Amino acid sequence: MPYLGSDTCLPEALVPVNLMKKIRNRFYEPIILLYALTQFCMHNNALKILEQAPDVALQTSEQLFHDFMNKLAQICDNDRGGRTVTAAVALQYSDCVEYRFASNQRDEDELQNLKAFIEGILNSLKTLTAENSAMVRVRLLQRIVIFNRPRLQIYVREIRTQSQKCLESPADAITPQTKERLENLRDLSLKADDRDVDDNAFFRNCTDLTVLVKRLSKSETYTFLRDKANKNGQVSPWGVLRHAAGRLLSYFQVIKTLIEARKQWERLFYDFKVVCLPSSSELHNPISRKDVTPKDIIGRMTSDAGKAESYNQIVQKLEQFDVEGRVRSQARNSNYRLTVHAELLIHQSITNDPDVKSLHPSKFFENNKYIGCSKPTCRLCHYYFAACADGIQIRQTHKNLYTNWKVPDVYKDQGEEAVKRRDGIINKMIVPIREDTFSTLRDKVAESKRFDTNTDPTYMAATSLGYTDVGIEDFSESLRLLSLDDAETSDHASPQDGQEGSTGPNEKDDDEGGVKLSEV
Repeated sequence: MPYLGSDTCLPEALVPVNLMKKIRNRFYEPIILLYALTQFCMHNNALKILEQAPDVALQTSEQLFHDFMNKLAQICDNDRGGRTVTAAVALQYSDCVEYRFASNQRDEDELQNLKAFIEGILNSLKTLTAENSAMVRVRLLQRIVIFNRPRLQIYVREIRTQSQKCLESPADAITPQTKERLENLRDLSLKADDRDVDDNAFFRNCTDLTVLVKRLSKSETYTFLRDKANKNGQVSPWGVLRHAAGRLLSYFQVIKTLIEARKQWERLFYDFKVVCLPSSSELHNPISRKDVTPKDIIGRMTSDAGKAESYNQIVQKLEQFDVEGRVRSQARNSNYRLTVHAELLIHQSITNDPDVKSLHPSKFFENNKYIGCSKPTCRLCHYYFAACADGIQIRQTHKNLYTNWKVPDVYKDQGEEAVKRRDGIINKMIVPIREDTFSTLRDKVAESKRFDTNTDPTYMAATSLGYTDVGIEDFSESLRLLSLDDAETSDHASPQDGQEGSTGPNEKDDDEGGVKLSEV
């Protein structure tokens, strides 16, 4: 079958073969139990926070390429809610490089807008020279900020509201210098938070605010802010302010990575093709037993009666946290819907493409069998790729669990072998899912990250090859050279306003992480 997105797909080729009910229940029942237990652990403050791997210097071309693909995906993920989470791969053909992008839940019009945005970014990078470096950087940032305005507007508002809350701390809790800088931050973010200004004005205001954030990160105030956030927690005003400021700053870090990739590989920006794959169709609630209980699920997870009884006793002790009620609520939820995550859509398109499905390294740009993504890999995607074991690399997982996860569809014309392979992958995934559920019951501690988006640089960006490296402060001067009011913005593919998405019932799309303020 041609890969999804191919113009040669026939309607009958797009009829999916559903999972058998037995396999579906065996897979999703432990997931909803594990999710209910994870919610208990979070309520009980028993969350095993998975720290991100330390940043390493950019030492290899492979590391830079991975960072480049992740950053391309990040600037495509322009709205909160999980709907626009994006993955990307670069394939090598004889006559061009083909970029394939996929998002969790974008419609056809949004995919066309996304394609135009990506092509604009790549074409802007193609024009880069030593002489026009500063101007190209500003143009790139303008495109990125305008396209990502729905998401950035949220960070700006968080900076405004949380800086005000921090200012309301007792007078003896903050130093006069910190108070003054928080006031500056609040005032500039108030200006940037004006939803009625046009895109160019928002870009100017957002840039001014980010310049202030950058300066703040190099001051003693940052140390004070960091210590307060660490002491009071990530959900405190200090923690949220630090996070939102870091997220805002991360979009300037993107420019560094894009420019570095342009210096390293001119071929990525000439003779390229951009393909945006369609998102999957949603599948309604996969749980067939609407009255299922934790006891039922545990009984089907192990044939050891003694083991099952000991775990059921643990569940009974947790009854004050209504674990059983959470499980039943999810099983009966008519709004519980499944969607294929972006990384899996990319993987599916590769393995279904006759030109690429051998997965030989030569089919990928610079032999990089890597799928970049705007977010670290979720727990179930991580288990899926481990079960496939085909050498495709993905981002490090944050181990967060999303119950709305769906295995990629298999279609009738792919034959019985494809169905068996899909079912085999699911059966392999069930093993670690059960292990996670049992360990969470035993330890009453869930593995997760409070923030499911990590926009720290995948690797610390280095500079090379002689182009002038323009810092954030230099953008202010560059903006004076750029006539923003006359800038062409019609091809920026600004997203539609007011569209909300969701990652699934009772799940949050936490945009956490952000560039470390002291390291950008």
